[in-house]
Amino acid sequence: MNTKKIRCILLSFALLSGGLAFGKTVHIKKVGEFPNFVALSPDGAIAYVTSYGTGELIEVDLNKKAVARSVVVGVAPLGIVLGDAGKTAYIACRDAGTVAVVNLESFRVEADIKVGGAPNAVAIGPRGYSAYVTSFGRSKEGLLSIIDTRERKVTATMKMGMSPIALAVSPTTEAVYVVNGGSGDVWCIDSNRRTVTARIPVGDAPDGIAITPNGDRLFVANSGSNDVSVIDTRRGTVLVTIPVGKSPFGVAVSPDGKRVFIVNTNSRTVSILPTDLHSLEATTVEVQKGPVGIQVAPDNRTFVVVNEQSNSLTVGQVI
Repeated sequence: MNTKKIRCILLSFALLSGGLAFGKTVHIKKVGEFPNFVALSPDGAIAYVTSYGTGELIEVDLNKKAVARSVVVGVAPLGIVLGDAGKTAYIACRDAGTVAVVNLESFRVEADIKVGGAPNAVAIGPRGYSAYVTSFGRSKEGLLSIIDTRERKVTATMKMGMSPIALAVSPTTEAVYVVNGGSGDVWCIDSNRRTVTARIPVGDAPDGIAITPNGDRLFVANSGSNDVSVIDTRRGTVLVTIPVGKSPFGVAVSPDGKRVFIVNTNSRTVSILPTDLHSLEATTVEVQKGPVGIQVAPDNRTFVVVNEQSNSLTVGQVI
């Protein structure tokens, strides 16, 4: 039996069983020290990775499977988001207490925006005028800082719950959803009025969050209870809680909104689920040691995982 026929049989079996088939998985080594989070260029060819141990932003050419450039951005960089149509990176530098603004063409830091507490995650609104940053505060309460990206300064700071660790912004309403890891809930923020409109309980020790492109559903990874909470944003309630692997952390929704990818740190796997929930049984694929951050490329099939303990990236593909 030839290789092509075997591949077709395996693909058919995966589809009939409700699962997914995967292409070849590639591992890119020597990507900084304790890398954490990743953002992808608009064409999906470049990965921008925060290197916590070296204080750098690292550019990885995914076609050449190698590090291309690096730049020091601040002490203990974590969350990253791209703005200006992929020309600018905003990076939360935890121990520096800043958000570094990097010009991705010159690959230089253009600004360091001081925010409160210890910033760990950053997201940008759909219009691109505002960036939102979660920070651990000096007390039990955390902070949400709102940055004017044009003026490059903080315009407002709000108190959050215990240990805010991740956030997502609605692409339709610019509502901000903040994950409070210490209090086990998600807060919904009206970004215009700057008020908390809802507090939604989720699982134990939530760590990651992602939103669908239509803004209707949130997926929250609960590392303490090994599951994912699916939230209906219109009702402000949890629709269902789905078991996944051990210590789920990073979450990403494909650009077409059809699939959600969840990184299971202690299982060394990625769980993949349909966002319409027609199946509640995840398909999994193995990655390397210590996976944390994840993003999905514009082709909706390729996913890039940051493996913190392996200092590597895993690039996989759903067939």
